[in-house]
Amino acid sequence: MKILFYNVADIEKSFIDQWAKSNNVTVKTLSVSIDYNNIELTRDYDAVVFYPGKAFLTDENLYVQLAQNGMKQISVKSTGYDNINFTFAEKYHLSITNVPNYSPESVAHFTIMSIIMLLRHIPIYLYPRQVAHRKDFIGQELTDLTIGIYGAGRLGSLVAKTLKYMGARVLVHSRTNKPELEQLGIESVDFKTLLTASDVISIHVPLNEKTHHLFDFDNLSLMKQDAMLVNTARGSIIDTNALIEHLQQGKFKGVALDALEDEEFFEITANPYYQALMAFDNVLITPHIAYFTQAAVRDIAITALDNARDIVMNGESENIVLNWEASHEFY
Repeated sequence: MKILFYNVADIEKSFIDQWAKSNNVTVKTLSVSIDYNNIELTRDYDAVVFYPGKAFLTDENLYVQLAQNGMKQISVKSTGYDNINFTFAEKYHLSITNVPNYSPESVAHFTIMSIIMLLRHIPIYLYPRQVAHRKDFIGQELTDLTIGIYGAGRLGSLVAKTLKYMGARVLVHSRTNKPELEQLGIESVDFKTLLTASDVISIHVPLNEKTHHLFDFDNLSLMKQDAMLVNTARGSIIDTNALIEHLQQGKFKGVALDALEDEEFFEITANPYYQALMAFDNVLITPHIAYFTQAAVRDIAITALDNARDIVMNGESENIVLNWEASHEFY
């Protein structure tokens, strides 16, 4: 069995090599993204792993070529798969897998760090647009705040629990009941209550049709005037133009964004919203690094490889998000 793995960073290489040796599978790694210049390489392999760029949303020919080259699957090396066009994938008989769980501590700890940095006005000292005297900006403590968690999956629940243990009042809004959180004194509330009652809101949901621009101008208006907003999920969950308009009007004590709308390849300085957001001294932007720890990178690489192997060998994976029966024939 042979797997082709695109978008491989140096730190991933050793984990991939170890997996290949222990599973007796040949894995070819490429540092570049998959595109028309190299997609033909998949012809010589049984499975492919990569992070899909935006072209995979609109370019049907990419799916045609993968199918013609004998691919039966795409193993997405991330939790989010919002750049996959499911209509094209199904049309060309490609099963899709993702990495739903990896070191939740990595993002959870980063989220809590971001919240605390906003509470202590760290963006003002990191990027001074004015002379910031040390006693000009008094901080707040978690014990005095209500923090709202939007999305209480494995990651959101860990953030909620940790903040509760640290003394905050914690509210969660989730699509399912969370009795294990309620037993800790964490309150489940509707979305409007989460917006209106929280001093800080942290976002922990995937990007899909329901969540795209969910935090639009009207919903952002429901938040407290001096609220704080933290997003370590996907940038397009927030309507960035609406957020900028609110910031211009003096709303929000602080905003921390580890993901930006229209983000591509994580180059935030090339993002059209970056300069506009960085004009505000209460905004903290990081280049999609909340997940980026050795443990998380290891888990992502290994799970993505497991997914590719399982689809090819068994036609199934525990992390499948689109299942296509391998018995169908491509014409």
